[in-house]
Amino acid sequence: MAFLVTSVGLISIAVGWYLQQELDLSAAAPLLAGIVTPLTVLACEPVRRRTPEHDRMGPANVVTLFRAIWVSAVACFIGTSVTDSIAWWASGLAAVALALDGLDGFIARRTGSETDYGAQLDMELDSIMMLVLSVLAFMWGRAGLWVLFCGLARYAWIAAYMCIAWFRRPLLESFRRKTACVIGGVGLLLSLVPWAIPTLNTVFAATATATLIFSFGIDLRWLISQRKRPISC
Repeated sequence: MAFLVTSVGLISIAVGWYLQQELDLSAAAPLLAGIVTPLTVLACEPVRRRTPEHDRMGPANVVTLFRAIWVSAVACFIGTSVTDSIAWWASGLAAVALALDGLDGFIARRTGSETDYGAQLDMELDSIMMLVLSVLAFMWGRAGLWVLFCGLARYAWIAAYMCIAWFRRPLLESFRRKTACVIGGVGLLLSLVPWAIPTLNTVFAATATATLIFSFGIDLRWLISQRKRPISC
């Protein structure tokens, strides 16, 4: 596992260096690329410790880490001034990363290798991807400061989970969350594209943000309504 994670991290750094040289990106591009995989894996460490028998890098997790390389490539563009060429590169790489999302889950189901660790790994990478896209949308003037909600909402939720007891109540399974995540990711991706009509960028970013606010709002409202009830173990 350590060898695979290290290899993916090094490949990501190499990709970041290549893109930095070819596209004249920020000098921090290789560093930005190199931190995506370690952050993703470290965020999953509590789950790995709880379920050590399920932390092996099966085929689905390998696909997730392969996707991390593409997410790392998109992260390279943070800190770089936008041009149409840069925007097309970033949105194109992001499109590949988003297209690969779901493949790991499909493989896990087909091979019977679904684990809590694999699900967490996929979720953490999705969160970083959303954060990167929202930061780019804001930095490149595609949307206002409000678009950062898309990338920061889950981390704010985790902070509340750690500080507020009733936030720790398990949420009911919902296809709505997965749908909102897909709409949010696609909306942010489309907001980066250099459309001939700049207003479209804001529309796509606003759609992504509104969808995620709606989804998080439903869960928050439910938790508030249940806050006085005891949480069963």
